Amino acid sequence: MFESVPVERLSTVVSELCSQPMALADGEQTRDLLRRVRDASDRLAGLEAAALDHLDETGAYAEDGASSALGWARRELRLTPEQLKIRRSAGRTMRRLPAVGDALRSGRIRLDHVRKFTAGLTRLGTAVMDEVCDELLDTASDADPATLGERIDEIERQRYPERLDDRWATGMEKHDLTLAKCGDGWHLAGYLDIATGARVASWLKAASAPRGEDDDRSPARRRVDAFGDLVAAALAHGMPTDRGVRPQIHVMTDARWLADQLAHRGDAHHGGVGPVLTGWGPIGPGLLDYLACDADRTDVLFDGFTDGPTPQADILNVGRAQRLATPAQRAAVIARQHGICANPGCGGTCLEIHHAEWWERDGGATDLDNLPGVCPRCHQLIHAGRLVVTADGRRGFVFTLTTGRQRGRALEDHQLHARNRAWLAADSAQRREAA
Repeated sequence: MFESVPVERLSTVVSELCSQPMALADGEQTRDLLRRVRDASDRLAGLEAAALDHLDETGAYAEDGASSALGWARRELRLTPEQLKIRRSAGRTMRRLPAVGDALRSGRIRLDHVRKFTAGLTRLGTAVMDEVCDELLDTASDADPATLGERIDEIERQRYPERLDDRWATGMEKHDLTLAKCGDGWHLAGYLDIATGARVASWLKAASAPRGEDDDRSPARRRVDAFGDLVAAALAHGMPTDRGVRPQIHVMTDARWLADQLAHRGDAHHGGVGPVLTGWGPIGPGLLDYLACDADRTDVLFDGFTDGPTPQADILNVGRAQRLATPAQRAAVIARQHGICANPGCGGTCLEIHHAEWWERDGGATDLDNLPGVCPRCHQLIHAGRLVVTADGRRGFVFTLTTGRQRGRALEDHQLHARNRAWLAADSAQRREAA
């Protein structure tokens, strides 16, 4: 039986909470409030999604004179059609995957995670998602929605490898670019295939980076300025016959997959981890072949062992012989971090290489296990003494906030548990081989 009393208590508690004098809260109270409100919001979002799905399934909206759940929600909840679509889809997903509903209602995952499960149901089907649901929930508990989406992408690549090149071909058929007068300017719109879009994104990210600390332009303004500079340069000097510097995009693939691909060309099933285009995701062998026609290759050893506390890095280490990271080390850092700042939760993609044990102050080595890739902002915070970075000995780094001269709490790293599991698995494999 559904009890109405808790619903009434919820309204009372929220009213009492909202009446609190926020200006009088100290720092600890503010942080605690934000964490608890976030947790409650996530759990209530799951309850709302389940209720909207139930409303739609039972037709209860008709009792209020509405012709559809959409009409009722727009009138009573002031939801847009897009917001209602997201919540109804989440409700159906929780019904089809009960464990996902339990995880959302308990606060283990968020509504944005459920959206990834919804996409997984569409792409992989209920049978496959039932099979991998527990594994994906473990991932979602320690990671953000984007990481969960990447894991679903990888499962799709493993189960249906032929789809990757199909998407590349389909994307080429959708090519479109339009430029039309619009009001006081021009409206640019279009659709690019995977390879072309990756090149444009790579150039745009570099060309639109802030030009010093005094650059107060918005990111959108910087992108427009960069595009304008490119067009102006092309009109003034023409396009170089060799098409200039090759686009700096990165494709990461597993050596075992590559060897298997060469040995069994045409066979859709390969061992190891398939190629991943940075900024896009998994790609198929056809697109890999196309991109490799005009590309350099850097070998980075992530699995397998040499010597030392972090043996995967030894083949790239240069110790104290060189202060600046080598090009191969830079490529390895980008590959290891998937192009994302090592500071948990940052998400910056324009990376600078930092010595965790500083070169001058600590006598740190230019070795891969001492070289986190951080965005310019986080790099400045480190050198300003606001962040402290230490290597964890397992291919990762721990970031700690400082308060004055005192160390504070370590920032929560949602990748830590997954990284530790991978390190322990590799270490166990080495010990088995040694035995």
